[in-house]
Amino acid sequence: MNRIERHDASAAIALADELGALYAAAYAGTPQADDPFYSANRFTERLNGYIKAPGFRLVTARAGAGNALIGYAFGYVLPPGAKWWNGLLDATPEGFTTETGSRTFALNELHVRADHRGSGVASAMHAKLMEADGHERATVLVRPENPALNLYEHWGYRPIGRLKPYPDSPEYLALVLPLAG
Repeated sequence: MNRIERHDASAAIALADELGALYAAAYAGTPQADDPFYSANRFTERLNGYIKAPGFRLVTARAGAGNALIGYAFGYVLPPGAKWWNGLLDATPEGFTTETGSRTFALNELHVRADHRGSGVASAMHAKLMEADGHERATVLVRPENPALNLYEHWGYRPIGRLKPYPDSPEYLALVLPLAG
């Protein structure tokens, strides 16, 4: 049986090495493995920044007698003036990128260990991460060729445009999921 738990920023700091190891394993053997943007060091830099953001939260999945980490998902609430939408390559409706500090939850990372994919772990973590906090919507960036795009669309996310968040990053699809709030 899998154990799904929600954590705050201080717990995430304590779990950083474990999260980094699963991150590195997720990209091992993929075309991204040799891309510096997907390196463990860049992951750690980004994680350290995300942890400081208001409304940061982490969900972990553990399994087995050894309580091994088999998945994680984390994100934060976009503050007013958030840089999240910087690099948006397509036009959006007026006010779409305006953030209030409670409007949008940004999903930064979601990974499941290869031997547990397809077992519902990702769905359970996503549901726990999105538990009602009064947000209008959630957003995530996904590479167009990433098979996870189908899963996000199954959960109700819809593409709103292309986005390149960093000069050395790939181009992503920006997806948005309406939430009950």
